[in-house]
Amino acid sequence: MAKTNSMPVSEVRLSSESGGVAAYLIRASNARGTLVCLHGGPSGDFHGNEEIFDQVASYAPSAGFNVLQFDMFGAGASEGEPADITLETQLHDYRAAFAYAYAELERPVHVIGESMGATVAALDWSLPAATYVLLWPAFDLRDTDLKPYLEPRWMAEAKESGRIEDDGIVLGSAFLEELGTFDFGPCFQLPDRRCLLVHGKRDVAVPFEQSLRAVREAKGECVLFAYPEGGHGLQRPDERVFTHEAIRWWLGQRNS
Repeated sequence: MAKTNSMPVSEVRLSSESGGVAAYLIRASNARGTLVCLHGGPSGDFHGNEEIFDQVASYAPSAGFNVLQFDMFGAGASEGEPADITLETQLHDYRAAFAYAYAELERPVHVIGESMGATVAALDWSLPAATYVLLWPAFDLRDTDLKPYLEPRWMAEAKESGRIEDDGIVLGSAFLEELGTFDFGPCFQLPDRRCLLVHGKRDVAVPFEQSLRAVREAKGECVLFAYPEGGHGLQRPDERVFTHEAIRWWLGQRNS
């Protein structure tokens, strides 16, 4: 398991309603809380976009936060195959990871989700998360780079074979059927808890306008860090500096 820091990592096996989930925990020596990290998809894993969560785990423990990363069902070392992934399976995994953090690790528990991981967080605003960090968040998956796969030719192929594969992307028919009928409207209604959003204005995979709508519909305090020329994942060195400065600021606010 490759990591970008030298902190000791404990492997944890969680059980969700979907199946076995592989999780990785880095403990803070004087923990004041825990971060639960939700990676994007459909082909992501616990590292996050270009190892964003590994990078967070290199400094969050020194700020007093445990970091819990995990592979969604159908990804990485967890059970299942990519074609098995659905919104429901990912919600099961999120709830299992959150329950573990809430019961076994230091509170408060904060949720940090990137891209489709933010979608998963938004599927259940009722969990007792203290705050949210949502990176290049997708609140409506139909208005993302997944949209073309809802066209008739792809849907017909998925119905016939149970899945589609396109340039390394694997999507199951059940997932595509969900996308076609799911009401993503409530996902934009950020809860009455502090939320940090980080998004590039030039994101072509998940439109920046999704974050703007979420800010408008937020029920509580919401801060949006927008990078003017940034694309999806804010992967360039200057964009990553911007992202981590925002997250460090947020973590600092939680310890103040």
